Amino acid sequence: MDLSLPGMIGAALGLAIGWVDFKMIGGMVRAKYMQKRRDAGLADHPDTEKYATWIQFAIFALTVGLFPVIGYWAGTTLALG
Repeated sequence: MDLSLPGMIGAALGLAIGWVDFKMIGGMVRAKYMQKRRDAGLADHPDTEKYATWIQFAIFALTVGLFPVIGYWAGTTLALG
């Protein structure tokens, strides 16, 4: 399997965009989740922090895992066109 240079550049850009997206979206979703738990009086519940961490991990896996794949595909597609 040959890796193309435009694809690798696209994957690197996708990784950078995914990281920025993770930081923005992950922070906003975690803050909103914690606020809802605080409003419900469950801020000190032991599962609150655990679920917030799992939610943030899912967002991390989707953005940082998927954006480089899309970037690689876009890089190779644009280079061939």
